[in-house]
Amino acid sequence: MSRIVLGIVAMVGVCASGVGAFSLVSSPGTATASEIVALCVSEGEKCYEREVPKLYPALSISEAFSVIREIRAADPSYQFCHVLAHKLGEAVVAEDPAKWLDAIALNPSDNLCSNGFIHGIFVGRYRDDVLDERRMQEALPELEIACEPHGEWHPSPLDQAICYHGMGHVFMFLTNADFRRALDACNAIGESLTGNFLRVCREGVFMQIYQPLEPDDFALVELLPEKPSAENYRRLCKTHSETLEEEGACLREAWPLFRTGITDGSGIVEFCSAQPNDVETDACYQTATAIVGRMSLGNQDQAVKACGLLPPSRQVECFSTVAQTRLEEGQTNGEKAIAVCAAAPAPVAGDCLGILARRASFIFPPASAERSRFCLLVPEDVRSLCMGQAPR
Repeated sequence: MSRIVLGIVAMVGVCASGVGAFSLVSSPGTATASEIVALCVSEGEKCYEREVPKLYPALSISEAFSVIREIRAADPSYQFCHVLAHKLGEAVVAEDPAKWLDAIALNPSDNLCSNGFIHGIFVGRYRDDVLDERRMQEALPELEIACEPHGEWHPSPLDQAICYHGMGHVFMFLTNADFRRALDACNAIGESLTGNFLRVCREGVFMQIYQPLEPDDFALVELLPEKPSAENYRRLCKTHSETLEEEGACLREAWPLFRTGITDGSGIVEFCSAQPNDVETDACYQTATAIVGRMSLGNQDQAVKACGLLPPSRQVECFSTVAQTRLEEGQTNGEKAIAVCAAAPAPVAGDCLGILARRASFIFPPASAERSRFCLLVPEDVRSLCMGQAPR
């Protein structure tokens, strides 16, 4: 996986507006979507997060996601559907917690809302559980198969990486905010037969503390003897880490403490200074540029401006990461991803397209219609890269 896990580190991202083959006319949820947009357009994302989950179970999960697509098409200002998808996942698990593994297969095949539905399943299943070490060891065999192909779920490597990231969040709940035990749980399951997902799991552990969303998340933060801040986070990261990889994950997940400078690009260079080593410095830039992408899904000019503030040596990475975030939010967003590369300065644009093409086998499931469609969109000189094997 290495450098291709770029957008995963920013799971509070903003969802791109790609409706793909879904139509405002043909979908059975059109009337519902129109009514919700009329109700929520002045209030925004919190209203959508409140109103759309009410549709379930009268509408199936598939139908609910069709409504989300229509809402995002009708209201371009609403792009942040990851939290909404969380709530749908939690609603499904609440019906029958014992079937949580089977529920993963209900995640939209195009990754709409960046797999927030899967995260909601995990958190809904385990939010109220705190496991001592014996019970944790008993639970690990079930947890270690959750992000692997099973039943009707046939994930891409990207799907798996996002899944393991969500597992890091869960481990913080299961251990009652014990960083060491949560990170040890990542170490126990993060290297699977299908890939090494340790990095994204560790990032999920630390993100859970830096980016609380729900009351239970904030309650978890309150368990910490010392809360992270812009003044103390570097010291806390050393305290809670046993390896440079863990320290780096902690440092880069602290980006919400410096939100404005990250999202507009002006503070990225300073934020990524004083990392444990060059590998973690690269990972920091990957995280920061993924944030740029997720926070600019409805504003390409904003992303172009932010990438332009980085050193020339980091601009290819920035544009290609921003482009990838479009595909992570929805696999039908190929035109939007390619447009990001096309907006880069001439020396960067071609490299951006090549990188994006090579990542196709990571982003899309093998032999998927979405991948074939995307590869037909990229320029012919990089199309063979798009149809080839996953980069390592």
